[in-house]
Amino acid sequence: MDKIFPSYNDPLFSILIITILILIVALVSYFLGNYKEEKERESLKKFLGTISVDNSILDIDKLPFETSLISPLSMVAKSFTINGEYQKSISIYLYLINHIQPFFQKEYLLKELGETYLKAGFLKRAESIFLEILRKHPRNREVLYLLETIYERLNDYKRAKETLIPLEIMGENIKNLRVNLELSAYLKDKSISKEKRIERLIEFIKREPFLYRRIVRELFKIDINSAWNSLDMDRIDIILDILWLLPSSNLNFDIISSNEILKSIYTAKGILHIEDSLPNIGIFVIDTINSAQKGGSFNIDLNFSYSCSRCRDNFPISFDKCPRCYAVNSIILNSTITEKRAYQGYSLL
Repeated sequence: MDKIFPSYNDPLFSILIITILILIVALVSYFLGNYKEEKERESLKKFLGTISVDNSILDIDKLPFETSLISPLSMVAKSFTINGEYQKSISIYLYLINHIQPFFQKEYLLKELGETYLKAGFLKRAESIFLEILRKHPRNREVLYLLETIYERLNDYKRAKETLIPLEIMGENIKNLRVNLELSAYLKDKSISKEKRIERLIEFIKREPFLYRRIVRELFKIDINSAWNSLDMDRIDIILDILWLLPSSNLNFDIISSNEILKSIYTAKGILHIEDSLPNIGIFVIDTINSAQKGGSFNIDLNFSYSCSRCRDNFPISFDKCPRCYAVNSIILNSTITEKRAYQGYSLL
């Protein structure tokens, strides 16, 4: 037997055993890795099958797949999303995802697909995609931010706050997001009395100045007198559209007539008569209109648009959270002088 099996003390025999064990472990790991990857691939394929698009406008599935198509088709899908053609964009993303095998190569496409569903208003589909990504890559910051936006839109503030925990652990500055969620949850709570709600909103203004615009708008909905008494004359320029579009029944003429800034705004709007002694208040469009009125031009109005300080996109309506990049505290109010038309503008309230 010694001729067949060398003595255990033989160092060459020990090396042989160790080499065989290493090979066995490597083979087992290889086959188990392949098996696990195949199961995940089947799981993802099954998952994507539940969100496929029916009656797609694009017959893209008949296109022979090549890796060189990934970049140009991704750009095409992105442009479709920007233009609001979500069904076309979704078709392209699903085509690419179904033909790419490694998860790390299609993680970005899955994120873009989920964001397209989010913009299209399919919040549950977007949620399922983002959760699938986080199951494999739980430290994906972009997806965590997007998931927070979904839960906020679903009024599920508890789960929205839970998405902020890993972001905070990773060193992200989520203070404004957390406060914004706190205010949103508070505004949705119907069990709070009117008096308590007003008191708490005024506390919010003092504690978190960046919420000033949003809170003033809410106060005008709840209690007009509290809203007028909460105005900060140093920040009138960021709520100019709210004041300009207020219905005449919501105006407090005692406060307006006692304040030069408010008097100038409502003189420019045509609510008050023009006065020769009316001073410039430092808001260009208001001072310009009042100067024109002193010269006899009264057919002047203001038009408002909104932009995001982060993504620089422009929007025709006001927002608390940017519709494109979902940033908070990023709204920029743009005021332009225009010709007065016969119809009346709608209140932002």
